[in-house]
Amino acid sequence: MKAHDNGCFYSVSLSEVDVYDFKQNWPCNGMPDEKLWVQFDKRNGDLVDLQPSDWEERGADGSAMLALIQDAQDYAVSKLFKQ
Repeated sequence: MKAHDNGCFYSVSLSEVDVYDFKQNWPCNGMPDEKLWVQFDKRNGDLVDLQPSDWEERGADGSAMLALIQDAQDYAVSKLFKQ
């Protein structure tokens, strides 16, 4: 994972390997083996965007996606906003 400060937003890039590693701990996740990019609002941590945005339509489990996105957000907060 790589965290990026984008001004009023912050984003996390997950490689295919990052996604694969996550999937090993979440059986029956339905997620494809491809990169993921997520962006959050700095003010409140809300999810702003993710790419690709069609994983659920392609059979990805919503709770697995939520867990992966939360892991990405936790990673970014720990890297970008450490005091």
